[in-house]
Amino acid sequence: MNASADHDPQLLQRVQALFEDPRIRGCNWQPRLFWHPTESGGAFGAPRVDPRELEVFLATVAGEASQCLDALEADWPGRGRFLAANARRHELPLFTRA
Repeated sequence: MNASADHDPQLLQRVQALFEDPRIRGCNWQPRLFWHPTESGGAFGAPRVDPRELEVFLATVAGEASQCLDALEADWPGRGRFLAANARRHELPLFTRA
């Protein structure tokens, strides 16, 4: 699976918006877990992890329907369901590198 092909701007905006949602911020995760910092020191640079996986995970934590679950399942059967199950158990999984 090539995660770099999934770095479309809309998906990146969605995962950042999910991360900034109060339901996610309450988990106290630092952006550097999921993103490289920008050159200027901003928190949301290039993703460290596959954005589709992160979208599935964060959407589940936030109690929203994932927009990437079906596509991720089609490419990697069981992966999306595994990430969603981790999110429901409040466990941080090992994500695929971006």
